[in-house]
Amino acid sequence: MSNPQQVLGDPSAPQSTLTEGMTIQVGCAALARMFHSEDDNDHITRMLPVVWSIVNGALGSSKGQDIDKRLRDNSEFGAYIMSDERKGERELVDLLRSMANNEVPWRDLFKNEAFLMSELETNLVKNKALATTLAWNSIFEGDLANVLFMTIADYLDKDKDSYIRVTNIINSAGTGKSRVVDQLGTEIIVVPMCLRQGSEGFPPPDRILRDWFVSVKRDRASVQKKLSGFAYSLFVVTLQKLVTIESENKDIRKLPPLTASATKSRKIPKEYVPLVVDRHKRLASAFRKYMTTGQTYFTSNPDRETFYKEVIELVEKFAKDNKQVSNKNGAEHRRHISEGKDPREAGERLCRFIDEYKALESAKGPQRPLVVLAFDEAHVFTDNLPNQKGWNLFSELRRILQQIRGLPIFSLFLSTAGRSNKFSPEIRSDLSARARRLDYRPLDPICEISFDDIAYPTLKGTVTIDRVVETDWISHLGRPLFGSYWDELPMQYKNEQMIMDYAKQKLLCGPTQLTDDPAGTLACLSQRFALEFNMGVSARDVSYVQVERHMRLCIAATAGLENMITIPGSEPLLAEAAYQLMKDTKKNAVRHLANHSDLNCIDRGRRGELVAALLIMQTYDAARAISGRRWVSVANFMEALLPTSNYEMLLLSGPTSWPIGEGTLKRDTFKAIFKDYGMWFNHVIKIERKEMFSIDHLWKFVTRGAMILCATNQGGIDIILPVCHTTKNLGPHSVTAVVIQVKNAQDHKATLNPSLFNAMDSVVKTAIFSMLNVDPVPDSESTMEKPKTAERGEPKKKKRKVSSKRPKKVILVPEKVHSKPVIRVVFALASPEPAIIFRERPEVMHHVDGFTTFDIWLAGLSPKTFKQIEEADLQSYKRLLERSLMPHDGFKLKDEPTVGKKARGACRRRMAPLTLPGRSHHGIHLPGAGSELMFC
Repeated sequence: MSNPQQVLGDPSAPQSTLTEGMTIQVGCAALARMFHSEDDNDHITRMLPVVWSIVNGALGSSKGQDIDKRLRDNSEFGAYIMSDERKGERELVDLLRSMANNEVPWRDLFKNEAFLMSELETNLVKNKALATTLAWNSIFEGDLANVLFMTIADYLDKDKDSYIRVTNIINSAGTGKSRVVDQLGTEIIVVPMCLRQGSEGFPPPDRILRDWFVSVKRDRASVQKKLSGFAYSLFVVTLQKLVTIESENKDIRKLPPLTASATKSRKIPKEYVPLVVDRHKRLASAFRKYMTTGQTYFTSNPDRETFYKEVIELVEKFAKDNKQVSNKNGAEHRRHISEGKDPREAGERLCRFIDEYKALESAKGPQRPLVVLAFDEAHVFTDNLPNQKGWNLFSELRRILQQIRGLPIFSLFLSTAGRSNKFSPEIRSDLSARARRLDYRPLDPICEISFDDIAYPTLKGTVTIDRVVETDWISHLGRPLFGSYWDELPMQYKNEQMIMDYAKQKLLCGPTQLTDDPAGTLACLSQRFALEFNMGVSARDVSYVQVERHMRLCIAATAGLENMITIPGSEPLLAEAAYQLMKDTKKNAVRHLANHSDLNCIDRGRRGELVAALLIMQTYDAARAISGRRWVSVANFMEALLPTSNYEMLLLSGPTSWPIGEGTLKRDTFKAIFKDYGMWFNHVIKIERKEMFSIDHLWKFVTRGAMILCATNQGGIDIILPVCHTTKNLGPHSVTAVVIQVKNAQDHKATLNPSLFNAMDSVVKTAIFSMLNVDPVPDSESTMEKPKTAERGEPKKKKRKVSSKRPKKVILVPEKVHSKPVIRVVFALASPEPAIIFRERPEVMHHVDGFTTFDIWLAGLSPKTFKQIEEADLQSYKRLLERSLMPHDGFKLKDEPTVGKKARGACRRRMAPLTLPGRSHHGIHLPGAGSELMFC
């Protein structure tokens, strides 16, 4: 049948409404008309979405025992049929063919696990729902809510003349966007609206409100009328609830009236301002409690449902009574108001209830926001119908909200980056003449997230390598999603497979297996190898998809997402999930990358360092199989790196060099010297400053399972593999390294060049044998400053006298660290001839400051040089050898708010741990660094 919708009835109706009220009997009849014995596999496969719609609609209408909790939604159905390399899809296609041949009754389809979860799976979903809900209600960690508060306050500065006080919060899934807005509700009035289409995710969707917004997609005049009514009704009902809350809560006291003279002169007594702030906080907390208490993973709480039911009822009443008033020019656009029912007037009354005398407002500087409208997962606003040209729900809602731009009310749209550009369009393209004015600059999106806020504090000398490889440990690093989920899982389900499957689902946007999915493959590669994208349009589109669906982080963005900088976060749990996913494909990472359809969008490294990283990671993964655990010994690693004969030669060899006075090292072998040393990494961190080579920082990379890719154009060394003493706690005195220089020029051949090893000396001495014993340098933008929004009645601060004396220059003297063994390796990747050369050691050591080294020259991309290179991999490695690398400027905040600038910059740095020496990159390693800032 050419048109599947004709099977269900009205072909013009949306498919989501075609199955409403359908019974299983009617569904069976519809399916029987759809399929015939002569249908081929391709036809049946194309019809699977319609089959899901029929079965889901019929089962949903049957209201059987717990049927709604067992039903798979569209995304869960898709994940099921794609699992086990499309095994579910093949089985379902075969079943439908059997039914078309009258071999199996159609009614049996409505019991199939493709549509209904099994009892075991249902229990897992219940526990996932429980863990997610408990995690949401746990104590909020970090300063991000305060940073958001400061940013909004600065955006409300009346000197920053924007067309509308609206922006969006963008980032990937699980980064705590909704949670931070909820936490903001403990300080100011936040009206939360979740418009998610599916049932997956938290908080649960406000279905009444979402369905109403979907229903208003008609002609433009009708949309304008209803959205104006919505804004008015939302303010009216919010005010009604706040009045009720105040009357029912004894701890929320009404403010005393001001004297007539103070009111007339608008001079607010300074002692009055704290009273207004305190009352505002109490109202906000009580309203948040009213809107969230009792919500579950599946449903909103009854009070919230009632709240939005009242809003919609008032909107419909408003629409009936509304009068249309043409503007004087008779233009196409009409505004719809009725006497006393203007959204601005309703917003003004709401603000005056919170701050009657405008004590918190000022003509200049940041403004304390009184109300925030938070539209979560609000993509319903940006989806245009075919007949909607040049406008959608968002553009019209933005026009309505523009009417209240002078009030301390701010609107936030929360979304993932792939669709966020529709919430932040280019102002010059707007149809409104006022919006096109150049002085109406759009507000930049907010992309700062919570990162490492629930990570375990990791001071030097406090943990071992055995601890930092545990699933519990790695799940708490990075975004709070996985750590909080792990903490709240019931004990019987708290195992590695449970949390790892969850990480896989998030990384691949549904499935737990990597099949023929280019975007999912790129996500796995990015997570492990810190891939960066070019700046072209196609690369930007790839970035959007990676952030929207595959957990990549957006670290900085401008209005309209014209510039968006994204990075793969250092999250060892996600990297571990990527390792398992790619391992199951039976194909090496280099082939995945070299043959990827988006290869042209990816920066590959100017000196062949990405090729080297692929070789090293492939070697480490093989060493894991030898060791049978996450961390591997240095001997395991070298065994996986070198052909067997060369490895055995290395084990029995002595050091290339050694310090004078430690002659016993000359007689020791590699095997004896590195007996108790191990390594742990499953992903790459690219550092941006050579200061990160310091031994003060080297041990920190072990705590998060990362190998180090050096900064672009760094001289002497390109890659560092941290190595630690496995019987000691992690700290400066327990770590050493394998240092690698990568060469891709053909003039570096199968002949050892001693000068390249000598060039590593200064870096090795700095990184391995000296420490400064100082904390990381202060951030140029720090969260330590406590900005305040301008409030009336505050006494003017006296200016501090600035001393004319220059501060004394502090000279840091490195502390010498006892000699530790170092492995120095040169990868001469472009050599036409393969070779493995162990540098010969001199009979007499002449350098007083020498150190113990093993120097190895590895020439040529060949199985004769690198044990893990297979013949099938050679072309892939060679294809990647000559790519270039481009830096980003994600930590440079230009044209941004001034008050929140320092705090936002520190949040961004925290999102990129250990890439720079700034304090925020080292938050979990510093005592007291995670202390929260107080709200203004």
